[in-house]
Amino acid sequence: MCNRYSVTISDDHPHILYSLKMLFSTSEKFIIVNEAICGKDLLAALASRLTDIVITDFSLGSERSTIDGFTKLRALSSRFPDARVVLLTSQKNAAILRKACDYGVMAIVSKSDAVSETVLACQHIVSQSDCYFSPSLRYLKIPVSKKSERGSDLTPKELEVVRLFSSGYSLAEIARRQNRTISTISTQKYNAMRRLGISSNVELIRYAYAQGLI
Repeated sequence: MCNRYSVTISDDHPHILYSLKMLFSTSEKFIIVNEAICGKDLLAALASRLTDIVITDFSLGSERSTIDGFTKLRALSSRFPDARVVLLTSQKNAAILRKACDYGVMAIVSKSDAVSETVLACQHIVSQSDCYFSPSLRYLKIPVSKKSERGSDLTPKELEVVRLFSSGYSLAEIARRQNRTISTISTQKYNAMRRLGISSNVELIRYAYAQGLI
């Protein structure tokens, strides 16, 4: 038997981690060697034992997930450029998912698609160079204008601030999670609202819900 590709899995839901382990347990091509429940643990696991593939969600709900979203993707891309990243996510915002590909993500699988899609994504990225999208996300391959996709004109940092603020985090908590000043976070929130033509926090939260940011 040829050597198998090593895999790290990361999710804050025990059921997801268990399902992934069961899914890959009979694979002759892939073997899971690391698992983590938050971004901090994920980076530590990879620093200790780098794997060929990383399967993680865009956003993890764990209180320990201070390294999350685009911050996590940037860290993965800069620290472990050789690791192929698969997003296994319930995130639905097209702007966020497309920007994720700019940070080196090679496959995006929706948690609403068939379980087997995760294995198919791994098979794709070790043999081909283009991005893999599971069936319900195939529309991401279609080029769109910025005007037709709400949120695409926001920077990744602005999108992240909007997502976290609308999820209930205060500006101080976001600043702490992102290792930035409150002033910087406040400015990014203001700029995002200005770009979107939104004038109140209630409108911003409604926008986040409507666009699938949370």
